[in-house]
Order: sequence, then structure tokens, then C-alpha cells
Amino acid sequence: MIKTIFRVGIFVAGCVLVISSVYADQIRYMDSSGTLHFVDSMAQVPRQYREQIYPATPTPVLDKRALADLKRRDKEEANRKLREQHEKKREAQRRQKEYELERRKEEKELQRREESSSLNR
Repeated sequence: MIKTIFRVGIFVAGCVLVISSVYADQIRYMDSSGTLHFVDSMAQVPRQYREQIYPATPTPVLDKRALADLKRRDKEEANRKLREQHEKKREAQRRQKEYELERRKEEKELQRREESSSLNR
């Protein structure tokens, strides 16, 4: 059962690869009667139609709203990264201050002990 599923999966993957490679190299054009033709090379396209050729798989075109949405997302992502960097910097500064305060306390404690030990002598 598992072997059969595996074989079917391999077969489907192979078909997808073959089909995608066939369409990837094709060119299409429309003649004067409105018939859509698919060819494999520019040499097969009649001269009068060579200016209107395009790939068989069209490139997706973004409308204004989608483009604006992408720009907005990019801007939000950039702002989020800046906020994260700012927060990391703040956290590092806070830790540095805490460290300095702790070090000063330890120095004062050490001085106090030295003073009290010199008085006891």
C-alpha cells in the first residue's frame, strides 16, 4: 500500500515537472483571425506577429491596490525591525546601568569593610 502511494506520488511529481517544462519554453501569439497559437521558437512565429509575442505562462501583474498593500507591508516590517533594534538597545543600556550600580555598591561595601577592619586594629 505504501509503495503504491509512493509510486503514485513520484508519477504525479514527474507529470508536473514535464508539463511545467513544456509550458516554460513556449511562446504564444494571436493571428489576425483571433486564433491563439503556441510555438516553441521565434522562428515559428510569422514576421507580422513577432511584435505581439509573449510567454505562454504570463507574468502576474499587480494592480495598484496590491502594490500599495505590498509597500505597506514592507514599511510595517521595516518599522517592526527598527522597534526591535531599539528595544534591544534599550535593554542593553538598562543592563549596563544595573551592572554599574551593582559594581558601585560592591566597591562601597568593600571600602566600608576596609575602613572597619583598619579601625579594629
